[in-house]
Amino acid sequence: MFAATEDAARAPAAMTSAPSAPSASEAAGPPGVRPLPPAAPPLDDPGYHGVRALLRAAQVPFPEAREITDEAQLLAAADAFEGPYVVLKALHLLHKSDAGGVALGLPDRAALLAAFREMHARLGAASYSVEAMADLTDGVELIVGVHRDPRFGPVAMVGPGGVLTEALHDVAFALAPVPADRAAQLLTGLRSAALLRGVRRRPAVDLAAASAVIERLTTLAAAHSEIAEIEVNPLLVRPDGALALDARAVLA
Repeated sequence: MFAATEDAARAPAAMTSAPSAPSASEAAGPPGVRPLPPAAPPLDDPGYHGVRALLRAAQVPFPEAREITDEAQLLAAADAFEGPYVVLKALHLLHKSDAGGVALGLPDRAALLAAFREMHARLGAASYSVEAMADLTDGVELIVGVHRDPRFGPVAMVGPGGVLTEALHDVAFALAPVPADRAAQLLTGLRSAALLRGVRRRPAVDLAAASAVIERLTTLAAAHSEIAEIEVNPLLVRPDGALALDARAVLA
């Protein structure tokens, strides 16, 4: 009887191999598993904008955003972004969309102000995020996350994102950090991979950009032992790149 899978695996290994000095490849770790990166300074702000700032520093791209708490800040933020539309999000909600805490495609200051007043009256959130709205044309949404398992360490997950995550149950796992070539294998191995290659006259999306984001996020998560969970959902992948639209983290 063994209390852990690792102990059971070590027992036959010890019985079938003669003692010897480890080879260079053995000393580097199991094949296909990258060593953990050096420890990074702990994250001290696990809030939405704190996590965004951490990921942006790791070159995970996000739309421009500002955190606001009142109508004056809201209107000032509205004038700061280029483009015809903005997004309003209520912060400190785990599932913003399900709670009605996300308003998309707001075309002007009047629409933004009306959405803020309605959302604030209904949810009463302490703060909100005003963001430039990404171009969703020909985009595919993914989820990319890392969970720190007590035995396996940081484990990465990728799959369809947005509202499809819990509906399709189509995810792939790997030990973090995940290099870009391995990330591409995970994505193309999904049951829904045809969406990435292009279907019904939709163009193929930028798989290399999505894989690069997965590598950066999983490397960051592996370097932060204080982060129990971190997730980007959705990661919008278009034919010309990838853009993280929402993020959250849970500290251990």
